[in-house]
Amino acid sequence: MRTLVFAAALAALHGCAHVDAGRPASPTGAAAAASPAVAAPVAEAAEPQRLDFSATLADGQAVAIDNPYGDVRLRFGGFAHALQIHAVLQQPAEAAPIAVQPRDDSGRYRFAPRLPAGAIAAEGQRLDVVAFIPRGHAVSVHTEQGLIESHGVRADIDLESVSGGIAIRGTQGRIRARTGAGSIEASFNTAPKASRQVLATTTGNIVLAVDDHVDAALELATSGVFATEFSLDVEPLANQEPNKRARTTIGDDDAHITVESRRGEIRLLRRSAFTPLGGKPADQEYEDNDSD
Repeated sequence: MRTLVFAAALAALHGCAHVDAGRPASPTGAAAAASPAVAAPVAEAAEPQRLDFSATLADGQAVAIDNPYGDVRLRFGGFAHALQIHAVLQQPAEAAPIAVQPRDDSGRYRFAPRLPAGAIAAEGQRLDVVAFIPRGHAVSVHTEQGLIESHGVRADIDLESVSGGIAIRGTQGRIRARTGAGSIEASFNTAPKASRQVLATTTGNIVLAVDDHVDAALELATSGVFATEFSLDVEPLANQEPNKRARTTIGDDDAHITVESRRGEIRLLRRSAFTPLGGKPADQEYEDNDSD
């Protein structure tokens, strides 16, 4: 399954690997007869390169991924301490090279690709990452405009983007997700007891789907619109931004979830927990396992 996940990302990149340069206006009349039209040269992007990294983490060692050049996708990486990172690099021939060597940083495994000092990314230059995170290893991710996805991760996650979107599903652990203009879409299982989960964006929309057993007190704030399938107590906040706050408790109040956008719409939706044919609730230890 890991190969399929990465292959899909590689295929998407191939789909946009070539860019056509503009063509000059065609000559007409005598000029056309005198000289045949000549097509402008076509600029071709570099062939995507696949880069693979692996490491055996110490017990509880955290992972940090700081990628200013593209997307980051997190997937469940199993029960051992084996971390795998797969990347697709598009490196135009004339562009300064992106250094991608991971390193140990104060006990964390850090993957932070960087251009040389003073260099800026060339047109068509990007790096997209898929990381398989083993259970129990907290991970932080930072992007500039790139998308961040977390599917099936079984650890605490801290996701931050300057303007990219964030998508979270099936994550078992404390969740903190922040972006500027990007949107956030999240689906929560039961929140870990005593945890504080945060979804925050400056101007983007937020969609949060939970079931009746999320067992958390929720606080939502925006100057935009609330859309929900649950009952909310809404409090106006005069002369403030956000200009209103809403509260509700779903199940027990064992955890706290904050959802905030200054101006975006917040949608709080009810999701149905998966129930197998036998009628018993699914063991969430194996729910949303994207690595199978």
